[in-house]
Amino acid sequence: MIRLALQLEEQRDAYLAAASRIAEVVIHEGHPEAIISDRVPVASSSLPVLLVGGVADNAFPALPWRFSPQARSIRASVDAGDLGRPGLLRLHVWESAEISHADKVGAIDLVLWLFGAVPTAIHGRPGLAHLGFAEGGMAMIDFHDRLPPGEGYRSLSLIGSEGAAYADDHHDRNLIFAGGAPRASPPDTGDHFRQAMLEDFIAKVRQGTSPAETLTAYREAERIVLEAGA
Repeated sequence: MIRLALQLEEQRDAYLAAASRIAEVVIHEGHPEAIISDRVPVASSSLPVLLVGGVADNAFPALPWRFSPQARSIRASVDAGDLGRPGLLRLHVWESAEISHADKVGAIDLVLWLFGAVPTAIHGRPGLAHLGFAEGGMAMIDFHDRLPPGEGYRSLSLIGSEGAAYADDHHDRNLIFAGGAPRASPPDTGDHFRQAMLEDFIAKVRQGTSPAETLTAYREAERIVLEAGA
């Protein structure tokens, strides 16, 4: 059983919906095995905590960028060897409002997760991070927050020694016929990360895994965001 300690009702409802799609999970207030919280700091607890939107020494940080369907598909291709050794990664994160620190950390963590390594060189300036990896791999991540009000735009391309993978908001659109002119709409996958993230958290709880590895990954990504000045 999992207890939800989330302050925002909308967020609570989203996690309830995600948990309902996992057969072995029950959301209950009494005698939980784990907690999902958005409170920082997390109260001292002997139970595992998945901390949404923050970081604390005694909790698993949420890393939602890893758990989008697109990211998981690309990582599966990397793990299967279909792309060969990752060589060049390009990631655009464009919004109409200021991009949060958490999203910048999530984007950098996604890059490190796909490369399976930490960079040996870090360069950057506001809005841009350029990372160099051993054996010649590199990544360019740009953050832009001056789009007109409306939809944002994200694009990820990864070129490896044996193939390439793309996840692009422009390319991955569905043509909708609803009267009048056809309309191109992006696939509605924005909230799909929650189920995969919960499944990963539950697996870690049942395996008795410490938050240490996930915390290290979060803090490494945060260090790069700060060092690059992005």
